[in-house]
Amino acid sequence: MLLRALPVVLISWALVGCAPDEEEDSKAPPINEGGDTAVTVCEGTAPVLTELVISNGGIQDFEGEDSPSMVVAATGTDADSDLHRMDLRLWWDDVVDGAVDTSATGTAAGYYAMDPDPCATAEATYGIVFEVDNNRFLFGTAYEFAAVIYDDAGLESAMFIDDGIAPNEDGSDG
Repeated sequence: MLLRALPVVLISWALVGCAPDEEEDSKAPPINEGGDTAVTVCEGTAPVLTELVISNGGIQDFEGEDSPSMVVAATGTDADSDLHRMDLRLWWDDVVDGAVDTSATGTAAGYYAMDPDPCATAEATYGIVFEVDNNRFLFGTAYEFAAVIYDDAGLESAMFIDDGIAPNEDGSDG
């Protein structure tokens, strides 16, 4: 009987022996007051897309092949500064008329971490580089792009439309 009770006595003794003194315990900060568990929440205002620039991106390497490229860059602002993560969604056509069909799913660039600190980025520019290979984009052709941006909270900007010309086959301006 004594042998059966011995392990329980030893475990109880070990637990009591490892318990902190009351004085030491009172010095520990309360849970969740160390600052490492706080979640920063931005106010929740939608971003504003202020500029859309379509430019010649020069010759770029696309999967081992050099091709002309076109850069579409969107600049946005956000009053609650949550552009530390930003998503750019684009639609385009080759009819420059001030309207772009957005009924199909646009090309999404995915969220990109601009700044590791939440609610610290009030303005950001994010661009996508496209290959101009006479398939998706034709050399020297004018395109019109429609764009929206999303902030970290997933709020969407109003649409912004601008146009530009794809570079020529040699990479020169179209």
